[in-house]
Amino acid sequence: MLIVLALLLTSSCITNRDLEYIRSNKEINKVKANKQDYRLQVGDLISVQISTTTEQQHDFFNKENTSNSQLMMQNPYLYGYLIKEDGNLDLPSFGIVKAEGFSLRELENVIKQIAVSYFEQPIVKLNIINFEISILGEVNSPGTFKIVDPNVNILYALSLSGDMTQFGNRKKVKVIRNDNEVNRVFYVDLTKKGVLNNADFMLQPHDIIYVAPLQKKFYAFNNITNAVSMLISTVTLFLLINKN
Repeated sequence: MLIVLALLLTSSCITNRDLEYIRSNKEINKVKANKQDYRLQVGDLISVQISTTTEQQHDFFNKENTSNSQLMMQNPYLYGYLIKEDGNLDLPSFGIVKAEGFSLRELENVIKQIAVSYFEQPIVKLNIINFEISILGEVNSPGTFKIVDPNVNILYALSLSGDMTQFGNRKKVKVIRNDNEVNRVFYVDLTKKGVLNNADFMLQPHDIIYVAPLQKKFYAFNNITNAVSMLISTVTLFLLINKN
C-alpha cells in the first residue's frame, strides 16, 4: 500500500518539464516558420492609409491619424471599411474593390494601382482593425484581446493572457477557427520544437484558444517538497496505527 501511495504521490507532482515549452536540449538554428498569409474574409474590417507627396485632397483615407484613438477603439467601424457579403470593399472615390481571398499585401498592390490615378507615388498601408482572439481555460487572465500585428503566434497570444497556469496542458492546446463559415478545430503541441514550422502555430482573426487542464490537476502537488511531506505524514500515521 505504501509503495502504491508513493508512486501516486510522485506521479501527481507538477514538474518543471510540465511547464516547459518547445522541449529541446539543442540550439535550434535556421528555423523558418511555415507561415501562410491570411486570406481576407467577409466581415473583416480594413483600415486604409495612403501616404503621398501630393496635396491631401483625398484625406478621408487617413482619418485615423486625426481621430480620437479612444473613440476609434470603442467603435472601429467608424474608421474602417467592411468587406461585405459580396466580398468587396466600397472605398470613397475608388469605388468597388474586390477584397475577399486576397492577402493584405496583395490587396495593397491592387489599391495602389487604383491610387496612382489620384495620388503621386502613393504608398498604401492596410490593416485588419477587428483582429481579435479569445483565450480561455487554464490561463491566468482569460479574455478577448485586440491584435495589431497580423503575424501573431500562439505563444505571443498566451503572453497576453498572462501565460498558462501550472495546470495548463502544453501538449494539447485547442484552437477553434472559422474558415469561410466552416468551423475548424485542431490541436497544437507547444512542447515540440517542430511547432515553430507548423502553419497552425500562427493565428488568424477571431481564433479561439482553449487551454485544457492537465489530468493530474485535481490531485496534483505543486512541487516535490509537498509530495514528500505528504508521504512522510502518511507513513508516520500508518506506523502509529500499526503500533497501537
